Amino acid sequence: MCARLRARHGPTKPTQAGPRYPPCVITHDSRLRPRRLALTLAGALWLVLGAGLLSPAVADTPQSWEKAPGVSPFEFLFVVAVIPLGLVLLITVLALLPSLARDRGYEPGQAWRTESAWFGGPTRGVAAADEVTPEQLRAGAEGTGSTSGRW
Repeated sequence: MCARLRARHGPTKPTQAGPRYPPCVITHDSRLRPRRLALTLAGALWLVLGAGLLSPAVADTPQSWEKAPGVSPFEFLFVVAVIPLGLVLLITVLALLPSLARDRGYEPGQAWRTESAWFGGPTRGVAAADEVTPEQLRAGAEGTGSTSGRW
């Protein structure tokens, strides 16, 4: 880490940080401060001039144009809030419509229509549970761990 910091600062001799920092921590070189300030001011000036050049021309409307009618607060809210919310609601309904029209899936009281699944069970499937002998069950219970809870 210290070598990378030294390599980044080049041939200038950086000043050492205070006594509470590790020895490789260095402070900013004070000779670069005027350069940074000049670059910052040039960037700010560039942004201000760029915004001034990109802004629309300040001009009054031509006299031959008719005066635009005023907009009521209700019309403003309708355009700004009601129309976008209506579009969001319409898109949501259109996205959910196919799943609402399909089968509702399993409902309580119905028979289960698919094959049983045992997560974390035998790798050969649920049928492998019937192949376990009582001796295998007892051998598993006598050891440590398992469902007996003895560690």
